[in-house]
Amino acid sequence: MKINFQTHLVAAALALGLLLTLSSASQAQLPFELSDQERANFKVILKPSRYDDSDDKIELVTVFWYGCSSCRATDATTTLFVNSLPDDVRVTRLPGLFDNPRMPFQSHARLFFVLEELKVEAQARQAAFDTALNVYNPNARNYGLITKESQETFAASQGLSRAAFEAAYDAPAVLGKEARARAFLDNSGIEAVPGMIINGRYVIINFDGPYYQLAEKLINYERERLGKAKPEAAKTEPAEAKNE
Repeated sequence: MKINFQTHLVAAALALGLLLTLSSASQAQLPFELSDQERANFKVILKPSRYDDSDDKIELVTVFWYGCSSCRATDATTTLFVNSLPDDVRVTRLPGLFDNPRMPFQSHARLFFVLEELKVEAQARQAAFDTALNVYNPNARNYGLITKESQETFAASQGLSRAAFEAAYDAPAVLGKEARARAFLDNSGIEAVPGMIINGRYVIINFDGPYYQLAEKLINYERERLGKAKPEAAKTEPAEAKNE
């Protein structure tokens, strides 16, 4: 079959131009300017979709990966930021579920959902980062906590019984959350971690600059767009109490 590459190149260029036009138009509607650095790490979701519509709070989804050294380095700062947000913001933590055969996103995501289901993810998080990264070899792409067996051993080191881990690993609740997260993240178009998705409408990824300030700007913009009044006081509870 003969393929007209010129036609395909023209079609691809037109599609890219349309995406850039839509994104630029959406950015132009924001009540504040984006710096070049912010713009490079910011994306408008073309088909807005929230992860959870169970309430009318502004949704902030933080996206991470146990095998991400930047995620480990910024986790404490992200926790402080989450704790500073007003009560009208609901924060959900999700693991990246990218399709990359060189990096174990799927296996680490399953570990996250199992630990979350067993209500120990927050306290086991730093140990999971350390275990996943301490055996990391940049040349071999060798990460820890890849196999179910290694994850079960890790869970036992965190005080969980092997029976509880085994029961949760393929539980419908865990599989359902994983599928739901994948659909949400795929729709968002997020391509890197650490990152944030604000109210199912905007994606930002971490960068050396006003990352958290931009997230707060977008949260405030969503509040204004929806005609909501900002609560007077911010929450001071632990981050895990704020997360879903």
